[in-house]
Amino acid sequence: MSHYLGGLATVLGRYSEADNFFAQAASFSDRVDAEFFGACTGLSWGTMLLERGRPGDAEKARELLTQASATAAAHGYGNVERRAAEALEHLA
Repeated sequence: MSHYLGGLATVLGRYSEADNFFAQAASFSDRVDAEFFGACTGLSWGTMLLERGRPGDAEKARELLTQASATAAAHGYGNVERRAAEALEHLA
């Protein structure tokens, strides 16, 4: 649920709330070994950080998107891998 609330907060421009929701979602995904949802959360969180654009956000976004891409590649989540790679291109 936190992943989706993070997405909603992002759409509403409530980036601090989105950041908190994505952190909760990532923590939960790690605890239950939900690789797919962890990769999706990393993708959404990284994208939100790029949109927000505060100091340090680009570096954290790069880390999250790189991890999401690697997880997606390792498990065959093609759409997540493609979207993470596209987001990473915007950082270059």
